[in-house]
Amino acid sequence: MLGKLDIRTLLGRIYPLLAILIGVLIVSLPMGPYETLDTQLEYNTTRGVLRWGYPYLDSSGPPSVDSYGDLFNMPPMGFYTQALHFTIFGASLENGIMLITLFGLGCTVLVYLLAQEFYGKTTGLFAAAFFALAPWELIMTRAFLIDTQCLFLSLAYLYVGILAIRKDSLKLAGFSGLLFAAALITKQFAVFMLIPLAILYIYHRQTA
Repeated sequence: MLGKLDIRTLLGRIYPLLAILIGVLIVSLPMGPYETLDTQLEYNTTRGVLRWGYPYLDSSGPPSVDSYGDLFNMPPMGFYTQALHFTIFGASLENGIMLITLFGLGCTVLVYLLAQEFYGKTTGLFAAAFFALAPWELIMTRAFLIDTQCLFLSLAYLYVGILAIRKDSLKLAGFSGLLFAAALITKQFAVFMLIPLAILYIYHRQTA
């Protein structure tokens, strides 16, 4: 009986966010996949990881141990994550887009958590809905790019970092640092996420 009540309570708390995620899926799944030169380069690089174990561009030529493609000038972690997904589910663009869409949904959840942390549940829901249905976000979650992975890890780092500051937790601070490192070696634009957390830390120390 307690289990049923707990499930009902949990559903009562998360069903608005769940409805947003389902709505985003309904809107986004018929879209794309969007293909550009960058998506093709990143797809070929991920296949290069499967072929050689390193993020080299795979030109789909005959396999050769001694002949590598060009090394892609991006941090490697995103390609290894995508290669692991390909290993499990198969190396196809459609399967790759599925992974990116899941990261996009994760970004929506993190936007909700961040907004809720500062302004409450209602603001969190509005922030998640506006973010998830923004044209840029819809396109990015249907394009085979490492940007969405980087955004997910960056938002996760920011959220955990905020909790670490507010709870004065060394363990959360360490976990936040690991998330930032993962974001940075996915794409270097993550470095800009140091700014809001640094501002919050300085403000918290001055008002503590």
